[in-house]
Amino acid sequence: MNTKRGGATYWTLTTLGVLGGVLGALGVVSPDRQLRMSGFETPAERGPGDHTAAVMGSSSFAAIGEGAAYLVGAGKGWPGFPAYVMARRLLMAGGLAGLAVTGRAPRSFVNAAAWEAVGAAAIGAASWADRRAAARRA
Repeated sequence: MNTKRGGATYWTLTTLGVLGGVLGALGVVSPDRQLRMSGFETPAERGPGDHTAAVMGSSSFAAIGEGAAYLVGAGKGWPGFPAYVMARRLLMAGGLAGLAVTGRAPRSFVNAAAWEAVGAAAIGAASWADRRAAARRA
């Protein structure tokens, strides 16, 4: 992996970090919109004991934290960080797809799985491009 900050790998991580933070903030500001984007129905009125807002809030703040971690990892240029992020995203892609396929989550989770897989592929492609550019310079 390219350890030089400013390479395509770290710009890709930065972009994904900003997107994750923005989507997390959207979930904090508008949990019902985030639920609809995730394929869940949003009832007009919530009953007692409904903890949907708390679950959406914690999930959204986790996305904000994850986005911040991407920004710190990219900003510091940690050498193993891109590989870690790719592995984590592929694990999430498999888990989300598995939930959708088994009926434990809405089919729209396949879209979330695809988002994770595309993110991993983007980081992998950027890392490959950085390695090729470094080899040409050497």
